[in-house]
Amino acid sequence: MNLIGRALRLEQGDNMWLYELLIFIVVCPLIIVTGRRNAALAGPEGYSYSRAVGYVFALMMFAGIVYGVGRFLMVNYISHEYYDALNTAAMDAAMTVYRGTAMESQMATMRPQALRVMSNPLFLIFSSVFNLVIKGGFLGLIFSAFFKRNPDIFADRSGDASHE
Repeated sequence: MNLIGRALRLEQGDNMWLYELLIFIVVCPLIIVTGRRNAALAGPEGYSYSRAVGYVFALMMFAGIVYGVGRFLMVNYISHEYYDALNTAAMDAAMTVYRGTAMESQMATMRPQALRVMSNPLFLIFSSVFNLVIKGGFLGLIFSAFFKRNPDIFADRSGDASHE
């Protein structure tokens, strides 16, 4: 996703909504396909709504870690100059909010630290996990209702088939 967003320059300006839509288009099938597979593998004990929601949250945490590592590599190694310019532009836009206020000087002194944080691996991974858990979590709350399966009440759960 990072490579596609970078190649198409979707991570900046008016195209940001297209980048978010692209992420949404990738995340939805990921949740649906793996959620259905997990429900089918649950067997006769069924697949509860809470178990489905837990699975989606875990899936989104894992996807966030993978996305965050990819973002870290893009920001710090693959397209360092591009992301420096993107982060500087974002910081400039944020600084315009404080221009002419009492906090302008404080924000100006914090600017170098903020730019360093934007390339920190822990920040990039944590923010990616948080972002995908929130977005995917809401989708999971909806999709999990369709994954839920009640237990098979006629299934033999004793594990011993020799008592016939």
